[in-house]
Amino acid sequence: MRFRAIAFSVVGLGLSSSLLAQQRTIEDTLVVTDPTVARSGMWKIGAAAEFWATNTSLDIYDQTGKIVGTSTTKLNQSGYNFFVGYGNITFMATKRSGTGDYNATESGFSYGGPQKQTDEEYALRWLFPPEKISPYVLLGYARTEVKQELTLNSGTWSCTGTRTLTETTTYKGPMIGGGAIIPFNEKFGMRTDLRLNWNSGEDRISGTGCNGGTSTGLGYAATLTGYWNIIGGLNAQLGAKMTWLNGGENVPDWFKWGVFGMIGYSVQF
Repeated sequence: MRFRAIAFSVVGLGLSSSLLAQQRTIEDTLVVTDPTVARSGMWKIGAAAEFWATNTSLDIYDQTGKIVGTSTTKLNQSGYNFFVGYGNITFMATKRSGTGDYNATESGFSYGGPQKQTDEEYALRWLFPPEKISPYVLLGYARTEVKQELTLNSGTWSCTGTRTLTETTTYKGPMIGGGAIIPFNEKFGMRTDLRLNWNSGEDRISGTGCNGGTSTGLGYAATLTGYWNIIGGLNAQLGAKMTWLNGGENVPDWFKWGVFGMIGYSVQF
């Protein structure tokens, strides 16, 4: 009986240790040094100002897949984001907008003009907290509007009868993704993720003879961010992002990449 009691005690100790290991909470790891992560059982709120710079050069293809021209887009955006988190669950919202220049040469003629782009993102993040790398999943909604005024260097657009037309393209729909937070120490760390967007696309062109279109398509966004906890709740973030805005076969798609910086503040309670 004594042997059985000792055996049961050892088994019980092993099970208790296993359960304690499984119940390890995020305050045991450096992941809570990420400006957007709250400790277990606590709240954290924060906000940041953003600045983005995009400079993209792309080939233009016809319907057969042949390259018929090139285009360049230079665009700067500014905006803000805020978040509220409790333990390993965080809600995040972002809005940014900016203007730039779009220029293209296609099949022997050139055109271009100002472009305005507005982005909105809303996401819920669920964080899994192992010790060195903390993976997470994302669910949310994203919307992007691209509005541009295109002027031909010579000639007129067939559907407007003028040198200028206005085109507005929107991409909106649900988003799902995943990523990881990798803290280096209490001051520095990085965050990376990949997001898939199922977009409902719509293209609208000014002019009674101009045809737009609607369709759906799968796009993506990949982001790499580094963070620095400066002092107290003050933090800075730098990163890069690559995005493919795809609204389906009847809507123009956009590919862009750029760099961004943020300065923010967060409070935990």
